[in-house]
Amino acid sequence: MGSNALQAPRRSRLATWFGGQQADDPRATAASAQAPDTRAIVERQLYDDIGDFLVRHRLSPMPIHFEIAHAYLTGADPMIAGAIGKMLAEEEGLSAQRISDLIAELRPVESVPQALAQLADQLEERLNECIAANDRSHVSARDYGDALDDAQARLETDPVGTLEHIAGLTRAVVSTTRLVETELKQTRRATEQLRSDLDRARAAAERDHLTGLPNRRGFERRLAELMNAPDADRRRLVVALVDIDDFKRVNDVHGHPAGDRVLKFVGNFLASELGPDICVARYGGEEFAVLTNGRSTHDAVMLLDEVRERLGERRLVNQETSEPIGCVTFSAGAAALTDDIARAMAAADAALYKVKRTGKNAVNMASAS
Repeated sequence: MGSNALQAPRRSRLATWFGGQQADDPRATAASAQAPDTRAIVERQLYDDIGDFLVRHRLSPMPIHFEIAHAYLTGADPMIAGAIGKMLAEEEGLSAQRISDLIAELRPVESVPQALAQLADQLEERLNECIAANDRSHVSARDYGDALDDAQARLETDPVGTLEHIAGLTRAVVSTTRLVETELKQTRRATEQLRSDLDRARAAAERDHLTGLPNRRGFERRLAELMNAPDADRRRLVVALVDIDDFKRVNDVHGHPAGDRVLKFVGNFLASELGPDICVARYGGEEFAVLTNGRSTHDAVMLLDEVRERLGERRLVNQETSEPIGCVTFSAGAAALTDDIARAMAAADAALYKVKRTGKNAVNMASAS
């Protein structure tokens, strides 16, 4: 489907909102003079269209979904509008997860804190609803108990009237209990959905959108988990920093898109070759972090060196131009973890840059302190 076809729905809606007239059409000026609330009518129509869009695609009323709908319907953000139009044209269609992935790709830095803040606010709102429903149930039960105590005192003097009063109280408390139960069920479903959204947001916050690997935040969380584990053997934890050699040359000669593909290839090559038991993360720029558990520093260095050799045997090609990129290598520094994580990372960094200064394409073990 071409771009014109994707723009057609938005054009038709804009034409509807503004009466099919251009801003410089004298008829539009005359109409606005006769109808001073035209702007309010237009805004109301847009509001309704956004609501219809969210309902039609089963999107929860979150701010980011309102923004996406507004961008698509008005074309205010061409990049988002084009991406949403493409999704709608595909068989998979539109979903909250695809929108989350899109925002993470387009706005990897600012989108995650905003999404987490929104989800935290909504979870707090659901919690407050649960507390309010529980309070109503508690008040109802307390009032019912007090009323029964009062009725018991009148039971001997007016048994029929008292029993009718008790029956009425019972019906009222049952009705209140059922209402509270319904509210709690609805809140529970909403909370479960929010918890799922929050889990995805947390995963996005710890994932590098380019390589699909954990980012620095994810790496540090994994590092903290291993360090704080009850059975942690810190003598067998090793961190390493891996830096692609001469990466600037790849960007300068072949362009940044090719550089991004090289980053993605090297990151996934490291993860694949090192295996699922070793954490590989994109630490920043062309640098990756590696965390091994259950190996000595020497063994970790030997393993990284084997991967380095295998990577050096590969010959990469620019997929867009078919021009050879050639051999891509990396330098690395490794250090044993101690109680001081920052110190271990600094030692690995120093070992890495010692390799960089003395020839590159090697793995170096940090000096024992």
